[in-house]
This record gives sequence, C-alpha cells and structure tokens, in this order.
Amino acid sequence: MKKFIGMALAAVISASSFTALAAGAIPDHQGTSMDGIEIGTAQLNSAVKSYYDLFEQAGDQYGVDPNLLAAICMQESSGRNLSYRDDGSEYPAWGIMQIENTLEKSFAKFGEDTTGEKWTLQDRLDPTKAVPFAAYLISQSLIRYDCDYMKMIQSYNFGQTVLDRIIAAKGDDWLSERVNAAQYATNWPYNTYGDAQYIEHVMRYYHNDIDYIGAKVRIDGKLLAFDDQYPLLETIDGETYTMIPVRGISEALNAKVDWDGDKQEITVKKGGDKVVMYLDSDVAYINDTPITLDAPATLMNNRTMVPLRFVMEAFNVTVDWNGDTRTVEITK
Repeated sequence: MKKFIGMALAAVISASSFTALAAGAIPDHQGTSMDGIEIGTAQLNSAVKSYYDLFEQAGDQYGVDPNLLAAICMQESSGRNLSYRDDGSEYPAWGIMQIENTLEKSFAKFGEDTTGEKWTLQDRLDPTKAVPFAAYLISQSLIRYDCDYMKMIQSYNFGQTVLDRIIAAKGDDWLSERVNAAQYATNWPYNTYGDAQYIEHVMRYYHNDIDYIGAKVRIDGKLLAFDDQYPLLETIDGETYTMIPVRGISEALNAKVDWDGDKQEITVKKGGDKVVMYLDSDVAYINDTPITLDAPATLMNNRTMVPLRFVMEAFNVTVDWNGDTRTVEITK
C-alpha cells in the first residue's frame, strides 16, 4: 500500500479552511470565468427562504451548491408554485423549479428510482419532489460541462441542445453568442430564445446563506458521477473529513462491492485484495489486517460513506485534495 502523505492534502481539511471555502461564490466552479458577473446584489424573498432545508438536503445529496438552487428558484418562480395563470392558461413549466412538460418521462423515472413510484407532471407542484429532481438535473449538467457552473446555469434555461450548439460554434466566446440563441434552435419561429442573460439574473440572487458541504471527485482527470449520494465534507471533533460513497468510488476503480444486510457488512474485492468494513464502525480490514478509519462508515441515502483515507489505503492509488475547487483528485 502507498503511504498516506499529508492529511491536509487528502483526507482532512481544517475547520478554518473549510469556512474560508464556504465564503466564496460557488466554490467548486471550474471553467468559464465569472469575472464581470454581479453576485448577490439582489435579495431572496421569504418564500424562497422557506425552502432552505430542501435546497440543503438536495444539494448535499447530488453535489450541487444549495445556494445556487435557491438562486435558480428565485429567478424561475420567486418561490411560487406556478401552474396556471390568472386567465386560466397553463404555464409551460410548473412548480417552484419550473420543470417543463418535456421532462415528463425523466421526472417519472426519477420518482420511480428514488421512491419506487412514478411521478406525474402534477407532482411538479410538490417542492419535496421538484427540488431533488432539479438538483439531479443540475448534477448531470455539471458532469456534462465538467463542473462549469456558468454553462450549467445557462443550460437550465436554454436546454443542453441549444447551448451545446452555441458552444460548438463559438467555443470560448459562447457567452456573447447567447443573444443569437434562436438561430441554434430547431424549428423555432421567434427572433429570441430563452433568457440570454440568465446567468446574470440567477447569480444576482446567489448568497452564501446555506452551508455547502459537497465535494467532487476526479479519477485521472475525469469528473466522476454518483447515482444518489455525492461526497461530503463532514466535521467530526473539529476536523473535517471528505466522506465518499464506497460503492461509487470502488466500482469506478474496477472493484466489486457486496453488501450483507444481516451483518451490516460491506466487502470490496479487487484482484486478490479484499476489504471488509461494517456500518458505524471505524475499523476496516484489508486482507484481514485491521486499519482504523478517520471516521466510522456511515449510511447516507442508502449509500455507505467512508473517509477518503480509505480509498488510498484500500486501492493503492494516489489521492490529493484541491481545496480551491473542493475536488478529490485520484490517480490510478
């Protein structure tokens, strides 16, 4: 096993550095510069603030800054559960996150995957369903755009197809081309398309009111997607540890994971090596040799979370922590 070098670089972040990270705007943003974008110049209303707990829970689960969820909600609906206008006509998108009719199948499948029930379009009016779905969509966009929040935000308004066409045509100059988005939409009869200033309109509502404890993982430079629980920064006894879903990271490193519910036992096998750990225990076994984890293995959203140090010791990989982007960098 490779020696674990520098806990501050990999598994542990001091509480003070964690606070400093949280003070910046969208701490895990990478890519298109936010220079010139006004941030936090407008206030959120009480309706949006009433959903802070939902934004925090969904953001932590899907690796999305909950403050951004709040900002998008404010721009989209001002926290109102929109469905029908006063004249009786139907809005093209419903709910506080303004989920469009075109997402009917995706919304139904998400409900089935997460709750066992297919959600209907009417369920968009339930914030406890709309917010997690929006966070999930955003997490997928972040993977698509390699954690470039600027592209992700604009795609929430334009849709990925139109934005991708603009990026393909203009490259790094895509921001200035947003005003011509109608030219990139198929069979679009109007001169304008969407909100060409959507990023600017959203970011004016971005505030650091909600603690964001999410983190990202890259393996050999590639951003890793997780199904239903992203890594988190968890503070225990004054130290902040990067907690990672063991199944997601193990399978990404070509290991096999088995779960024994009766024993509350997780077994990970790769090649001739075997790792065994137990829920709520800070002791794991690598080829029958006990090691002490920095924090106990714990269950979050039906996923077993383990400290980052485990990844290095169990899989013989190099692990670094990029505090500027809250990213775990793993090299095979």
